[in-house]
Amino acid sequence: MRSQPPVRALWALVGAALILPALPLKLPAVLATAAQGQEPQQPAPSQNGPASQPSETVLLPKKSQPAPAAAPEEKKPEKINPKEIYTVSTTTNLVDVDVLVTDKDGDPISTLSRTNFRVYDDGVEQSLSNFATAEAPLTTCLLVEFASRYWQFLYLALEDAYQFLGFMKPQDWVAVVEFDFKTHILTDFTHDRGTVNAALNELRIPGFAESNLYDALAFTIDRMKDVQGRKAIVVVCTGIDTFSKITYGDMLKIAKASETPIYPISTLEFVDVRRPGTSFTGEQARIQLSYIAQYSGGQAYFPRFEGEIRPDYQQIAGQLRTEYSLGFIPTNPERDGKYHKLKVDLVDADGSPLRIVNQKGKAVKYRVVSREGYYAPKS
Repeated sequence: MRSQPPVRALWALVGAALILPALPLKLPAVLATAAQGQEPQQPAPSQNGPASQPSETVLLPKKSQPAPAAAPEEKKPEKINPKEIYTVSTTTNLVDVDVLVTDKDGDPISTLSRTNFRVYDDGVEQSLSNFATAEAPLTTCLLVEFASRYWQFLYLALEDAYQFLGFMKPQDWVAVVEFDFKTHILTDFTHDRGTVNAALNELRIPGFAESNLYDALAFTIDRMKDVQGRKAIVVVCTGIDTFSKITYGDMLKIAKASETPIYPISTLEFVDVRRPGTSFTGEQARIQLSYIAQYSGGQAYFPRFEGEIRPDYQQIAGQLRTEYSLGFIPTNPERDGKYHKLKVDLVDADGSPLRIVNQKGKAVKYRVVSREGYYAPKS
């Protein structure tokens, strides 16, 4: 496995960039096909806290530090077999909804039961046909903006992107994609961390100032649409788009229709915290990233200092691993291609809003995160 490039050496490259003209970015010769390679095994449910009963107030277990991921054995890079791509059946009306429940600090709450969830489709309560809580392997695409605009601050986030791998387990799939005015796949989904590190090591001095954030997100969502299981896009970016063919409105529609949650890590905060005032561009980028994440069922992060990035990555990995997977067949059988609004509530045995308490018996404020809707199939 290749080691993380020393910070001093990186800043030496910064000095060189100020003297030498911008070099064209070397593009990879082959773009592999992204897909899921194997059916994950479901591990046993977590025993960290008491399971809730329908008639009980849910007790939030004590927080514990997650055990470090076991170091993977050295082996040849494992790639996904394109012949094993999972395809979604067009003959079923089953709607899958991944739901995340967190406390006020963003830490996941994993002690809820099937009876605690109510799902509404356009205001009509639905009967759950599927429910799962066990931890599952993840399929994550690390999407990195590599444009020269504010790229000095981008390097701080890139250094911590190596740390993101520390929160991924050996059975998880990881891919790396970078973008400036075009989108480039650096490595396809693989279990091998050495391959992922090598892909990140290719990011040195960017050659272009333009960034096509919306196009890159749309490209990645399309590549992941047939991937089965728990998946996410973690995008390290400024949130500024200067070159996309699609608009912000188009991007919101794509995020709404997607089953892949998006977790932006903004690097623009590094710029704003080091200069007086807040730029209109920065504020606009924050709002747009927040809505893109919200519509996709993910969450946006805006770290202002380098020390905040590692905990953000850790929280994202923890959230994705402890999602509740719900499924229902809509009571409305119309295949009209229209957008349906989804709502998820937490209730107790009497149908009243659920009350969650900590070890001291104090009520815990919680947040329910899921995608806001779906497009019905069209006949």
